[in-house]
Amino acid sequence: MNAQDVFAVKGSRSRFLVLISTTVVVVTLTALGVTHHRGHSSESSPAPVTATTSASPTDPTDLPGLPTTDIFGNRLELPSDPAGEPLPQDPTSRSDPSQPNYLTAAPAHLQWQRGWGGAALPVSGSDGPTSIEAGMASGFADTPQGAALAACDALARAFAAPEDVWRNVVRDRYIGGGEPLVDRIAQSRAETPNAATYLVVPEGIRILPDYRPDFAVVQIAVRADSGWAYGNWPMVWHEGDWRVRVPDDIESLWEPAVPLSSLIDFGSWKGTAS
Repeated sequence: MNAQDVFAVKGSRSRFLVLISTTVVVVTLTALGVTHHRGHSSESSPAPVTATTSASPTDPTDLPGLPTTDIFGNRLELPSDPAGEPLPQDPTSRSDPSQPNYLTAAPAHLQWQRGWGGAALPVSGSDGPTSIEAGMASGFADTPQGAALAACDALARAFAAPEDVWRNVVRDRYIGGGEPLVDRIAQSRAETPNAATYLVVPEGIRILPDYRPDFAVVQIAVRADSGWAYGNWPMVWHEGDWRVRVPDDIESLWEPAVPLSSLIDFGSWKGTAS
């Protein structure tokens, strides 16, 4: 099991993979959460377009309520609280388990909200979260979509939330790492102080077919310097919510991501209509 490096600067001691130049940024969200399961890549599809970033995404501090973007131009809603705002829930709008795209379909009314430092925080109107309190989201549905939302949320909050929040997130939303994981993430945060900028909207998401109501492996695909890369997030249903299942060897969370030549088997989770 391994989890990956989503944002760090190439050459830093941690393996967070963010390849940055003065005019082009290619983010490899190989952050925390990939297992050693090697997924398959399918037939080729057009190469991804890198983002030119002569300026940072819009600073929303003087534009409350107006949408902005991540560094690749993906839409981010602007909540009044940088911890994010949950949406009203309609469980009847959840994905149909009988449909062939059940393990790749995005949840209903999916939004990506701009959190601390520009991090993309996912919320939906069907699969949670139902609550965001003290900087932590909870109440994800016991569905594949709920597991994927919880995985993306746990990563973003662990690396973007302020000091008085992120440690509580890791202790509550990550199962099995204990204080050594808290210390290791603290080290990575110190090595990559602007990590939140690179917590972008994923290029694709899918849940592996061995999904069960108490276990899911969520694959999150992001742009890489050549094509895409993905990480596997093992998620367990514990005490009424989805949490990241941390491996015994926490250093495996910093292993390189799995290269991917196509997104054909992934679902698009860029956001859905309100």
